[in-house]
Amino acid sequence: MITSPTPDGGIWEAPEPRGAHTRPLGPETVAALLGDLFGHGRRSSALEAQAPGEPQWLLAELGDGRITGACPRGAWRLSCDDPQTARLSAPPLDPGGADAWRLLGAAVFSPSAQIHIGEGAEEAWATRDSADIGELPPWLRPRDRSFLLAGWHAGPRSSRDLGGDIPFSIGRELSGATACHPVNWHDFDIAAPPEGASAAATVGTWVSVREYWAEDPETGAVGVAFHRLTEYRAGPKPTPPIGLDAADDAHR
Repeated sequence: MITSPTPDGGIWEAPEPRGAHTRPLGPETVAALLGDLFGHGRRSSALEAQAPGEPQWLLAELGDGRITGACPRGAWRLSCDDPQTARLSAPPLDPGGADAWRLLGAAVFSPSAQIHIGEGAEEAWATRDSADIGELPPWLRPRDRSFLLAGWHAGPRSSRDLGGDIPFSIGRELSGATACHPVNWHDFDIAAPPEGASAAATVGTWVSVREYWAEDPETGAVGVAFHRLTEYRAGPKPTPPIGLDAADDAHR
């Protein structure tokens, strides 16, 4: 809960995101999750309980770098363990939590659920859609967005797909920054429209999120209050551009 002082000396509390159900997870669940990923290399049983059978991804920020990973079925491919990406990744976390102080935050996620692990792996929360999501007014319903993963496919520092049964790629930007992405690589382009289509399609490599909105009970102001990661994908843009979805168009 976000709070801040108000001019009259009271406390303003940020409104809760609508359409999202979040619950805290105990330390034993966090320990099991770290063990699944970094000890056994198997899919997270904690996330499996939230989203059975779905592909899983990892995005972890540490003080000494980043670890990404994909688990479409039973086993993980992690940037810290793969010989093609280990030098570009933070070292793996100790599965027993001995170096959890390195962790700034991590998301283990699937299309319909996410587990967020806080700094130092001291706390964690599981989030998925709430049961009343269909009862929300259009302006408060969650919206899906997708963001382009930057890369460069020209010259000796080009982005590249690493192949293998579990997708992975290296994205290199003109700035010199390098990132390991748990997805097949697809260069950004404007593809010719398929027969019968009215416009060209945008293609590339994307990370998708679900936005949850909240409404201030005092002012009626509405804004995004929470994001949940939902997937990595290569190919056509998986969601409409801002301003071209049903919730936005309803106000036109």
